Amino acid sequence: MKQVWWLIVSALLVLNACGQQTPESATDMSRAAAPMAKMAADSVLGGAEQSMTELSEPNSTNQAIKKYIALRHHLNVELAAEHMQKGFDAALKHCEALNCQILSANFNKETQYNPPSASLSVRLPPRNVEVFLSGLAKSGEIIQHSREAEDKTNQVVDADARIQNLTELRDRLRQMLGDKSAKFKDIIDVERELANTQSQLDRIMSLRKVLSLETDLVAVNIHFSARQGITEQGFFSPVARAIQDAGRVMMESLATLITLLMTALPWIVIGIPLTVLLIKLWKKLKAK
Repeated sequence: MKQVWWLIVSALLVLNACGQQTPESATDMSRAAAPMAKMAADSVLGGAEQSMTELSEPNSTNQAIKKYIALRHHLNVELAAEHMQKGFDAALKHCEALNCQILSANFNKETQYNPPSASLSVRLPPRNVEVFLSGLAKSGEIIQHSREAEDKTNQVVDADARIQNLTELRDRLRQMLGDKSAKFKDIIDVERELANTQSQLDRIMSLRKVLSLETDLVAVNIHFSARQGITEQGFFSPVARAIQDAGRVMMESLATLITLLMTALPWIVIGIPLTVLLIKLWKKLKAK
């Protein structure tokens, strides 16, 4: 009997010791896990741009709600006219190296009256935006840089809910088609509803894909412009423009005159001999 009581007392002492050590162990584990959690979060976010696209805020139940933010950058990059092509090609090459999506790329060569210009619209992973913008700053001078952020959370949540509901409805309709005891008319109705449900599901999934591109990637729109020369931006710029306009007007007038002469030339070649012939015939008829 004494041995039994001794075993019970020993067990109670062991349980008490474990209970006293549990809070300290939990504290040590939480302290050790905090730096690891921070490192994991930093590796997932990958910088300020990505942290903005994946914002979260607590709700009334203290549960984090993920925010879907569409980020856009608009830049105006100024380069020397002779370096426009080189800077544009460098931006394209750098963009492709950073796994970007090129939405549009336009280059306008220099003409007699207009300097060269270019435009580029891309989407980049958030962690690569700063690297891409640093490369642009090396190619030319960024004279304008604006940023936009649009909250797409409501649209994404609504699309996800509709996808889930339509998917469940589609699965139930497919199960109804497997019922061999169903009537032919009922099967036709179910097939019609299934086709309609699948069509709606395809449309909403396409919309969800577009929203994913807008929120998972950062849009960057760039306009490349040629740097103005001294005469174009200095004190004598109005005089330089007036001289240039005067020369253009004179050349346009000369071009119009040449066009008129070329238009009248065939009539002159045919009309003069014909007029001379008619005069001679008239003189002969008059002499008779």
